[in-house]
Order: sequence, then structure tokens, then C-alpha cells
Amino acid sequence: MSDVLELEDVSVVREGRALVDQVSWSVKEGERWVILGPNGAGKTTLLNLASSYLFPSQGTATILGETLGKVDVFELRPRIGVAGIAMAEKLPKRQTVLQTVLTAAYGMTAGWHEDYEDIDEQRARAFLD
Repeated sequence: MSDVLELEDVSVVREGRALVDQVSWSVKEGERWVILGPNGAGKTTLLNLASSYLFPSQGTATILGETLGKVDVFELRPRIGVAGIAMAEKLPKRQTVLQTVLTAAYGMTAGWHEDYEDIDEQRARAFLD
């Protein structure tokens, strides 16, 4: 099985404070993980790294074979599926469920200026049925 996610000695530092410090973790294809820990332990930071919304200050993060910092994340994000409460907080309050599912076609959480094709809407509706 190939690695879907590989973090090697990853640290994320903000304002001199390590949010995660020298984390190494790999997720293989087909595996399912749960991240548990107290407030401030770095759970959201790990998910933001895993979904390419955050870059490591040190170390290497590889997602679906692509290394962050060497890949266009806007091309990578549509291939990533991450769910959690942190994602829900990024959704516009007036966005419909169908609109939210449609945004996944572009790896976004909200509509921007995308032009969705009929197949995108068909897939979104099939997913919701």
C-alpha cells in the first residue's frame, strides 16, 4: 500500500510557539485514523497540514505523493478528502448543502468563481441521495 500522507519531522511554529513539534506520521491507502487530544494539542494543525491548508515550518509533508511547497495546492486539494468540525467553521452560513458538496469538485469550502459542469451537479446530487 502506498502512503496517502507522510509527515517527516514536521514542525509548525507561529509567533515563536511550536503548534506541532517534529511530528512524523504516515497514513497508508485504506487506513482510517482518529486524532484525539486535549485542546491545544495540535489536532487542527495536523488536519490543516494533511489537507494542504497549512505548510510546515520545518520538515516535509507529502500528500498523495506530492510534497508541499513543490506542488500547486489548488490542483492537489480536489484530490483530498478531510472532514471535521474545523472544516464546518469555514463554510459560509448561507451556502446550501448542494452548494457545499459542489465546492468539493474544486477542493474548496465555498464557491468562488467556479463554473460547475452538469456532471459535477449530477455527482453532488447522487452523493446526497
